Amino acid sequence: MGRLRLAASLLLCCLSVSTVNADVDPADYAVKSSIRSEEERQRMRALLEAEKKAEDEQLRREAEAEAQRLAAEKAAWNLLPYPVRVTEARCTTCHIAKNYSSQRHNRIGWELVTLRMQYLNDTVLKEGERSVIAAHLTQQYPAVGIDAAMEALAQLLVILSPAGLWLAWRSIRAKLRRRSAHE
Repeated sequence: MGRLRLAASLLLCCLSVSTVNADVDPADYAVKSSIRSEEERQRMRALLEAEKKAEDEQLRREAEAEAQRLAAEKAAWNLLPYPVRVTEARCTTCHIAKNYSSQRHNRIGWELVTLRMQYLNDTVLKEGERSVIAAHLTQQYPAVGIDAAMEALAQLLVILSPAGLWLAWRSIRAKLRRRSAHE
């Protein structure tokens, strides 16, 4: 069976290798006309220069329009409240806004989300930004009803568990060390 396939493959290869002549006429590549007079050359140069100037003007207009668009975007950005700007600047570097706008948490939940992003995902946050982001997200996307109650209960259980107590103790100890290092 293997030899039969090999023979069939060789036969197909031999049959497919053949010379194919393209219907190309060398006259298609010949220059049909050339500029012979100095007057024609000057006219062509003027035409090319005019096209170049028009293209440069178009590029200048496009660059100007882009600069105006960017200035308008920057002005609109600066009108946004600080918490919105910080949240957008930090969170949308890795996520689309829908990732966090579809979630609902209480303040502790949003603090935990921002802690996770900062310490486990290496998100760069300046001092104080984490609490600003958590407060903004709590205000914009709060947990309500049964979801709020379930989240609060889960957080309480984690805090009261031995691992939760150990993590809380470790966090407090680290804060005390930082304070003593600053003094």
